[in-house]
Amino acid sequence: MKTVISSDKNQATYGVIGTTEFAVFPENSDMPVPVKVDTGADGSSVWATEVNEQDGELSFVLFGPGSACYTGKVFTTRSFRLAKIKNSFGDDELRYRVKLALVIAGKKYRASFTLANRANNRFPVLIGKRFLRNRFLVDVSLHNVNTPVIPSQNSVILLTSRNDEATTNLVKDMNSSDGATIELCHYQDLTYEITVEGKPRILLPSGEDIAAHPLVYFKAYRRYPDHAVAIAKYLQYRHVRFIDYEVGNALSSTKLSEMFMLAIGGVLVPPTCLNMDGFSSVSYEQLASKFGPEIVLKDPASDRGKNNYVVSNAVEFANAVKRLEHIQTILVQKFIPNDGFYRVLCFGDEIAQVVHRTTSGHKNALKRHLNKPYGSTNATLIPVESANAEMISLALKAALTMGRNIAGVDLIQDTNTGIWYIIEVNYNPEMLGGIDAKAKQQALSKYLTREGASQ
Repeated sequence: MKTVISSDKNQATYGVIGTTEFAVFPENSDMPVPVKVDTGADGSSVWATEVNEQDGELSFVLFGPGSACYTGKVFTTRSFRLAKIKNSFGDDELRYRVKLALVIAGKKYRASFTLANRANNRFPVLIGKRFLRNRFLVDVSLHNVNTPVIPSQNSVILLTSRNDEATTNLVKDMNSSDGATIELCHYQDLTYEITVEGKPRILLPSGEDIAAHPLVYFKAYRRYPDHAVAIAKYLQYRHVRFIDYEVGNALSSTKLSEMFMLAIGGVLVPPTCLNMDGFSSVSYEQLASKFGPEIVLKDPASDRGKNNYVVSNAVEFANAVKRLEHIQTILVQKFIPNDGFYRVLCFGDEIAQVVHRTTSGHKNALKRHLNKPYGSTNATLIPVESANAEMISLALKAALTMGRNIAGVDLIQDTNTGIWYIIEVNYNPEMLGGIDAKAKQQALSKYLTREGASQ
């Protein structure tokens, strides 16, 4: 869209953009990146991670592992400078300033950006007045003016748990309004998965990513509250608007949303998908082709090994499915071969205890993967100072990702690849019993006392 501003002295043509747009950083990828256009800000900034200056060379990565825009490509430049920036709290802050190629409103520019930590911002990029000057007019009533319109991406998704005539008629009535395109979708018809690479995806029945649509309306989610939380967190990760924002602030209540939140935060969890139809349309062979011969089936709302089974053939699969037939939602995960699991007890950014539970066997073959026999006979206390550093770092990151200051993080290490996986972040870790309970209680008392005194 163009507009012409005329005067007696000159005539200038400016592009018109809204307060939000999509732009592409072609040196990074061709993925459109959501941008906030801020006429109150002087300069522009972009989310960057792994920023490092050495021997006169600056290296950085655009965006972060928790962003769908992240590619991991490392940028290096000797053309940079330090700038003093006033941050959102009004404090002065030193940031690196670099020039990057930017495509917005169909044109390519070389623009100046400061590298900032925008991990907690809804928009990973902010465009300020210096870039806008003599290029664009900003219409504050508009959003995403220059986003290419793809018909299949033009509809608003209305999510509901109700599958009745009244809801269907409601959507028909809304679509009869001028310009309205509302697509009805049910929670149980979505595909929820975390890929082998650790990437979360939520797909519509058509196979489209739900994040390909400009807006999602959570009309009703009482029957599927944790599904709604997982979807909302995924939409936030993909920078897609949804209504109402209450859903995005809701607590994770089962392993479903927990797995998605961890994956969104760049924490590796076992490859996962969700089943909501009682396996009426999925066979063991189909799942085995996706996850390998050993598969874990479990109720995401259960703990302590209840409704949690591992299968390695069609007979075991049928047996487990029979035992889970009363469960509405079932998590299906790739079994990670391991020599037991580790429980890391996190208090803030400190580690209070590390316990290793070796594989212990089980009289029920469907539960042979569980390693918590009665009495903790297979538990060994690991000195914190000698625990695996990668495991400790991952445990702290998982607790931080879930927003849990006090957490018991369960991890396993693949015996074939050496890769660590998070299997659970317990918000209420056992404190009354278990190995060395008194030391845990004393550590918790010290942590709470210290935190109380710091306020």
